[in-house]
Amino acid sequence: MSSMRHEQESVGILESRPSSPSSAAGASMMAKTPTFEYYGFVVYLVSLTSFAVYLLWAYLPDPILEATGITYYPERYWALAMPAWWMSAIAAIFLFNMAANMYHTPLLNSINNITDSQSLLPSEMNCADKFFCDEVGGIPPIGDLPISLVNICLYQ
Repeated sequence: MSSMRHEQESVGILESRPSSPSSAAGASMMAKTPTFEYYGFVVYLVSLTSFAVYLLWAYLPDPILEATGITYYPERYWALAMPAWWMSAIAAIFLFNMAANMYHTPLLNSINNITDSQSLLPSEMNCADKFFCDEVGGIPPIGDLPISLVNICLYQ
């Protein structure tokens, strides 16, 4: 009995072949159910339902909402104000991110752009497998790019 259990544990679920219908049900119960898929589906349903409720609140007239028993709801002003506020906030975040990147980029004549003896320039790098790097389009090894090469690539 213990040797049979050991054989079942060592064989993968996809590789095992049940010998009877009852063992087929046991094999399917051994499979672990991915719960994150269920959570994603529930989030999808909740977001779809909340968007439908938002659209109904935004477009239905007050008498229809009151006839269904909904007497307390926010003003219709918020149906446009909140999405406009969120879109403005997202645009401001993108602009702030670009401005912060430009602010933290060193100037071309900065001391931080000088290459030293420890720099690994592309001409000094050795690609062990030329087929992988050149013909297949693989990622070359990590190295330092001189600012002159970057300027040539960006501005010519």
